[in-house]
Amino acid sequence: MSTRRAAAVIVFFAGAVLHAGHPVGVAQPKAPTLAAEAPESVSIRGPQQAQAPAQGEEPPWLTRLSSYAQQVTSHKPGELDTAARLAGFMGEVELGEVRTDLVAIVAICGRELSRSAKPETVTYRNASIPIADLRQMLDLTDDEAARGDAGRILKRAAVLHADVAMLVTPMLPGRIGCSSQSSLLVRDGNRIGVGCVDIHWVHSRLLLDAVRPDPAKDEFVRRWYVATATYLLESGSYANAKLHLDQARLLFRSDSEILFVRGYYAEAIASPHIQSVAQEQGADRRGARSYLEEAEALYGRAVKANPQFVEARVRRGNALARLGRAEDAARELRVAVTDARGRELRYFAELFLGQAEQSIGEAAAARRHFREAAALFPDAQSPLLALALLERQLGNRAGAQDAMKRVLGLPAGREASADPWSHYYRWQNMDFKTRFQALHAQLAGEEAR
Repeated sequence: MSTRRAAAVIVFFAGAVLHAGHPVGVAQPKAPTLAAEAPESVSIRGPQQAQAPAQGEEPPWLTRLSSYAQQVTSHKPGELDTAARLAGFMGEVELGEVRTDLVAIVAICGRELSRSAKPETVTYRNASIPIADLRQMLDLTDDEAARGDAGRILKRAAVLHADVAMLVTPMLPGRIGCSSQSSLLVRDGNRIGVGCVDIHWVHSRLLLDAVRPDPAKDEFVRRWYVATATYLLESGSYANAKLHLDQARLLFRSDSEILFVRGYYAEAIASPHIQSVAQEQGADRRGARSYLEEAEALYGRAVKANPQFVEARVRRGNALARLGRAEDAARELRVAVTDARGRELRYFAELFLGQAEQSIGEAAAARRHFREAAALFPDAQSPLLALALLERQLGNRAGAQDAMKRVLGLPAGREASADPWSHYYRWQNMDFKTRFQALHAQLAGEEAR
């Protein structure tokens, strides 16, 4: 899967949304090839008032559903293929109609086939459709048709529209694919425009709400929410993430990974580059501390649900430190630092523990952890600046000067990624690509059964 990383962010507060990174839906690079490839039969604004079909003609709604089903079944997960491009031009009303028709007609099929006298056709919206034709059109198995179970198709459709939101909408001109809901686009702590609340995320969630018997007990649905939330948070699309996480909270209240991404969102909204704009625009009445307290509590619940969730411990430790609870932070981070796997996660654990130890007067331990962090990423300036400040506070002028010389000696043209702290609010130990690979593998496994 390939996608462009957002360079700006989108955030959502009461009545307003903020995004951070590359503008989505505003000042977007034009993509005339995508627009030119949109066939005339695909509506951008949604279907107009339908007229009754002539005798023997297929109803427009059935033609639309048949075309949509073909897009769903032919799409290759993670790819910017023809199916994704076509789906990207569907309007909000059109998406709502095909979603309703799909769920309803499969349910009716199951109801009719449960009768003792098996009918050859089903009737829906004043149209009689042969069950054999319906099964072929929707790619239903005998068992799915008999049970009226559209779950596999709904899951496939949710994957398709996630790909549309990630790969197609960012390339479309204007606000195609965006809802009318307002949002703020933020870069480097400044408002630069309006962001995009994507209708395809909304459609995907509504599709999965229809999974039976219960989407809250379906592992694929849970993984879909974790993978897509990870993408939205890493991309800085906080407006879309908020709506996403509100629904995830209703479905998976005590799941450790859902608790984690909810905490991640709250911690990100508490960050200075978001709060500066939120306060300036009057878009946030809560303030950074309220979001930090929420993040700390959610990370704490994630750790309680899964004591081996080291990344949640690391981020909880940072939140505790920012709340002024340095002793609690140090206790949490001492556990995390011994179990942290991966250079970046270990770096954050060492850096945050050094700061917590410094705050409670454990200078030797703080120095040791700052040096460990610096050793993991030699071109990172954050642990070196922390060392310089520590030595200065201790009155060790030579030590402070030595640390600052190392900062000044860092390569001038180094990448921002040389210091993981530069992307702390846009990074997770398991990135969205890895999560989507696992999600696609699970879908393939379910379809192979």
